Amino acid sequence: MPAGEKKSKPKKSAARKRAAQGVSLTDALAEAAWSEADLALAQALADFDEAQTADGKKARKDALERLGQALSRAARKRGLTRLKDLEEEVAYNPDAHELNEAVAKTPKTVRIQARGVTRGGEVLAKPRVAPVNRKKRS
Repeated sequence: MPAGEKKSKPKKSAARKRAAQGVSLTDALAEAAWSEADLALAQALADFDEAQTADGKKARKDALERLGQALSRAARKRGLTRLKDLEEEVAYNPDAHELNEAVAKTPKTVRIQARGVTRGGEVLAKPRVAPVNRKKRS
């Protein structure tokens, strides 16, 4: 190469530059979401310890409430949502529910004991249910 001539670098196209920036922005946002979820989970672990060692009903109730809030915050950061409401009575569907106890006869109606969890359209945990015991008329 003659003296005075500069070696030129191949230039990236504008589209390639935008794509590279988009990937790093996506990675940064994903990392931030994980960090926020990690913080909420760390808080939940601490709240769980407080709930286990709480002296008295009021202290235990307060610690369990904080635990629930921290878990909800972590779930929200990861895009998780809850299915159904606690104590809700619904028609039993073996594909959609998990029975909490063995039964001799398949129940028609069940009560939600633990809500299910979804992300997008995917069910990650089915609602856990128990049969509704109806009193028979005499």
